[in-house]
Amino acid sequence: MLVTISKASKMAGVSRATIYNDIDSGTLSVELGAKNRKMIDVSELSRVYKDLKVPDEKDNSKSVKTDKKRDPSAPQQSDKVAVLQERIEAQRKQTELLEGMLEREREDRRREREASKEFEEYFKAQIDNQAESIKNFTKLLEDQRSDKTDTNDEWKKSIQSLEEKIANQEKEAREKAEEEAKQKELLLAEKKDLNKANKVYAGLAVIALLGVLVIGVMQTGIIKISF
Repeated sequence: MLVTISKASKMAGVSRATIYNDIDSGTLSVELGAKNRKMIDVSELSRVYKDLKVPDEKDNSKSVKTDKKRDPSAPQQSDKVAVLQERIEAQRKQTELLEGMLEREREDRRREREASKEFEEYFKAQIDNQAESIKNFTKLLEDQRSDKTDTNDEWKKSIQSLEEKIANQEKEAREKAEEEAKQKELLLAEKKDLNKANKVYAGLAVIALLGVLVIGVMQTGIIKISF
């Protein structure tokens, strides 16, 4: 069965301060009841304080009697001093709690400032990177335009050179064709001259042959010519 601190002190015949001191020293164990209220099992009271009394029993000597049977490791203090110590301890714990909360608040503020600074530095770095990227892209575009202009000039020069080469080849072909035409004309002229000469030579040969025949006939006396 679980009982409150007040009821436990009455059953054990000791002060509430004694109960709290024994709890703090670990001599007496407690359990949490409703609303996290500290409760003590009756068997635990009997283990530490031996003989227990029912709260409505009246015995003025029970406090002294049970105190003698209580575990000797538990310290003895007056109720007034114990209450003051309880209040001081509670105040100390509350102060520590407030200091802890204040420290956590300060730490949170510090982290927020650091996070804000890191966030600002991050975005500043991103902006710088974007600006550098834009600069690089602009430079690359200008280089590409320059390369394109140079490439166009090279293409123009190449085309012009090719056109000149083709024109020279056409000129050489025309000149060669003209030369061949002239050669053909010369050959034709020479052939015509040769034909004429052959005809003349043939005519002369016929005349010569006729002359030879006439002379031969005259010598034979078949034909006589008088002058």
